[in-house]
Amino acid sequence: MVVFLLLSILFSTITVSFFKIFEIKKVQTFQAIVMNYLSCGIIGNLLSEKTVFQIQVWNTDWYIYTLILGSLFISILFCIGLTAQKMGVSVSMVAAKLSVVIPVLVAVFLHHEMPGIIGVIGIVVSMIAVVIMSRTNEEHSTSTNLWILPLLVFVGSGFIDSILHYLEEMFIPAYSADTIVTTVFLNAFLLGSLILIVGIVTGKTKLDINSILWGLLLGLPNYFSMFFLVKTLQGSNATIIFPINNIGIVLASTLFSVLFFKEVLTKNKWIGLSLALLAIVLMSI
Repeated sequence: MVVFLLLSILFSTITVSFFKIFEIKKVQTFQAIVMNYLSCGIIGNLLSEKTVFQIQVWNTDWYIYTLILGSLFISILFCIGLTAQKMGVSVSMVAAKLSVVIPVLVAVFLHHEMPGIIGVIGIVVSMIAVVIMSRTNEEHSTSTNLWILPLLVFVGSGFIDSILHYLEEMFIPAYSADTIVTTVFLNAFLLGSLILIVGIVTGKTKLDINSILWGLLLGLPNYFSMFFLVKTLQGSNATIIFPINNIGIVLASTLFSVLFFKEVLTKNKWIGLSLALLAIVLMSI
C-alpha cells in the first residue's frame, strides 16, 4: 500500500509540473488536457485485463459512474483554470486541496471509517498546512460572482475522490482498477473532444500540433497517478489515505518546483511544509 501511495504522489507531482512547462512552451492547455485523456485511455486499454471496448464493460453497473467522473475531470480542470486566472493560483490550490474534507466526511458517515484521535489531529493539521502553503501576496480582482469558481473546484474535487472510493468498495476487484480508471479517462476524452469540436466549428479555436503532442505526453504520468491512487485505496482507510495523498502531492510538487523551476519559498511556504510533514507523521501512526 505504501509503495502505491508513493507512486501516486510521484506521478501526480510530475503531472502538475507539466503545467509549468506548458506555460513556458505556450501550450494551449485545454487542447493538451483533452489529448492527455486520449493518451491515458490508450495506455489503460493496453494494460487492462479486459478491453474497455468489450460489450460487458459498457453494460456494467459502474459505467454510469465513469461518465460522471469523466465529466467532472473536464469541468473541474476547467474551473481550476478559471479560478487561477481570475482569482489566483493560491485560491485554486486551496479549493482543490481542502476538498479532502468531502471524501473524509463521506467515509465517516457512510462507511463508518472512524479515524483515531491522532488521525483527527493530523487531518486538521494537514488542512492548516494546505491553507498556509497556498497563500500568496498577489492582488486579484474581486467580484460578487467569482466565489462560485473555488466553490465548484472544492465540491467537484471532493466528489471525484468520493466516487473513486465508492467504486473501489463496490466494484473492485470484481473488475480490475485499470479497467475502471481507463473507462473514466476515455469518457473524459470523449466529452472534452465534443467541447473542442464545438470550438473548432464555431471558429473560436484552432488545433495546435504542439499542444496535441504535449497533451499526449502528459497522459503518461496522469494515468499512473490515478491508477496507483485507486490501488492504494484497496483495503485501506480512506480517512487516512486522502489527506496523506493530497498533502504529499503539495509537499512533493513544492520541492520539485524549488529544485527544477527555481521557485523561491516564502516564510509561509516553509511553515506549511513543516506542518505538512507533521500531518503526514500523525496520520501514519
